[in-house]
Amino acid sequence: MRHLRVLLVDLLAFICLLLALTQLLSRSISPAQESEQVSSQVVAMQTPSSVESDQLPLMDFSDLKQRNPEVVGWIRIPETSIDFPVMQTTDNQFYLHHGLDGEYDRLGLPFLDYECCLEESDQLIVYGHNMGEGREERFSSLQHYRDPEYYSQHPVIYFYTPHETMRYKVTAVLGLTARTEDADYFAFNELIDFPDSDARQRYMEQIAQRAFYMAGDFAHEEETLLTLCTCTYEMPDARLVVVARPMRENESEQADPVTVNPEPLLPLRWPRNE
Repeated sequence: MRHLRVLLVDLLAFICLLLALTQLLSRSISPAQESEQVSSQVVAMQTPSSVESDQLPLMDFSDLKQRNPEVVGWIRIPETSIDFPVMQTTDNQFYLHHGLDGEYDRLGLPFLDYECCLEESDQLIVYGHNMGEGREERFSSLQHYRDPEYYSQHPVIYFYTPHETMRYKVTAVLGLTARTEDADYFAFNELIDFPDSDARQRYMEQIAQRAFYMAGDFAHEEETLLTLCTCTYEMPDARLVVVARPMRENESEQADPVTVNPEPLLPLRWPRNE
């Protein structure tokens, strides 16, 4: 009997050790592995470059919606680390530091501006963290779009919703200040719906003036813009904004010709050697 008790104690100790190791390993999962775990819950789909947009398959959001009904989409940029669910709640703060299950996560998740309506807004704005130079988590890869060559290799953004699959082509990349007190503050995220065609045209002109470069032609009046926003570190409270327009029928996923702006309208605080 004494021998049996010893065996049971040893067995319980071994089980506790296994549980401790399991918890330790789960805490050591890298952001890339975390993304892969989330991605693996979504049915894999082929996205060939030659198909028309209305032939692209829908993504099944049923499992994601069960985990969190605030999932409104999924964003993916081929051959980059950007491959994440897109959240939306009643403010633009919560998902800065919360993950898919609503628990604290310093990396947060990409999220759609709370004022945007997927089906109706003229501009869909998605925010995500840039974790710094040399990092690839969340929206960190967007910092590479400062280089037109990077655009040439990654011109297309896939944006999935429960109702449609859309492909967008990057058309402009610009640097802004997030400080509302700066005299040259540009409130791009207050222009989610344009009151008329003139307001839309003025907005497009502002984008063109501020862009490091433009690619191809800009969005047509009836097209919804997809705008990605992340931090950048040329100056305090800087933002990098990537503007994209929908791909058109029978359009190739190949990069469009790039026009570099020799003198983009940058914030006054932006280092002039950047």
